[in-house]
Amino acid sequence: MDYRLFITARYLGKKGKEPFIYFSTLVSILGIAIGVAALILVLGVMNGFDSNLKEKIAGSSPNIIISQTGTIADYERIIEKIKGHLDGELVGISPFIETQAILQSQNAFLGGIVKGIDPEREILVTNIGDWVKNGLKISENEIILGKEVARALKVKKGEEITLINGLSGRKSNFIVGGIFESGLYPADSGYSFICLKRAQRDFALPGMVSGIGLKVKNLLKSESMASSLSWFLGGDWTTRSWLKENKVLFSAIALEKRVMTIILTLIILVAAFNIASSLMTMVYKKIKDIGILKSLGVSKRDIRAIFILKGLFTSLIGVGMGLAIGLLGSFLLEKYQFIKLPPFIYDLSYLPVKVENGDLIIIAAGTFLITFLATLYPAWRAGRLEPAEALRYE
Repeated sequence: MDYRLFITARYLGKKGKEPFIYFSTLVSILGIAIGVAALILVLGVMNGFDSNLKEKIAGSSPNIIISQTGTIADYERIIEKIKGHLDGELVGISPFIETQAILQSQNAFLGGIVKGIDPEREILVTNIGDWVKNGLKISENEIILGKEVARALKVKKGEEITLINGLSGRKSNFIVGGIFESGLYPADSGYSFICLKRAQRDFALPGMVSGIGLKVKNLLKSESMASSLSWFLGGDWTTRSWLKENKVLFSAIALEKRVMTIILTLIILVAAFNIASSLMTMVYKKIKDIGILKSLGVSKRDIRAIFILKGLFTSLIGVGMGLAIGLLGSFLLEKYQFIKLPPFIYDLSYLPVKVENGDLIIIAAGTFLITFLATLYPAWRAGRLEPAEALRYE
């Protein structure tokens, strides 16, 4: 074994007559382990939130929505134009009517959004087909209610409700044909779906729709495609992408992730300062050892290497423990979901966890860098000691 590694190992495992140094090293290891584990858990949860919400939002609404002032009359022609412009980029395209309405049952009434859709087209644009048990099937006299809407109205599948148009006040009777659960509280508590033909008739929009929804192959390109469509269609057409519609939400999550990373990195910084403190104490406690080593011909560079290695080995143990604790905690949190959340606040009923390899590499590398910088001054002080000065009082 290299003598520098041998001496470093002796300093690491020797409790002996320096219990303070041993205790300080132990605290440093625990501090780094706690900081690394906390960073893994927090970043995993933030990544989980971001990924989960993006997946649910992208599936609950079209990637791009096209509308214009008033209603769209010749929408089939517009759909063909869009297909030609985005040839090869489209997954699905679906016209819809969306309006405010009041739903009334025998037990309660509730305001919300009613959306008239073409089921065969809609399942290619959103995930509504996966939300409804036994698939999405809507006849002209049926309505599909969100889970929270059905709960508020106290109705079940097969029962009758009345829909009151929010603009005209016209009443229409429907049978609850199904109940959907998207996992997004705003959708489950505010949306209901009916057949497009029935919506056109009841809302006095014969042959017209209020918007056209698109699903594209590359979600990240939806913003640029929306801009391209806006230029292509021209006139009074408006295009909106799901990324732009939820920009504030995703920006808030990204900001919170950065802030939490900075705050938790302070734990690692405190542990690094503790390592520097224990190394400085060791330098003065090991003056005799340093003097003997130098008198035997050990260079300043090797003396510095011993103390730097001591700090890095301390960091390595702490990082290893932190990775093990963080990954185990993330696994248990994801598998057993023992931390529950109120879905009406977070849109999720549990803490989602998604640990990314890139985050693990950055956390480990950042911790080693902080520790290395913390060891430089104590190692430099140890290297400056001269043999005669080190042995003067021995």
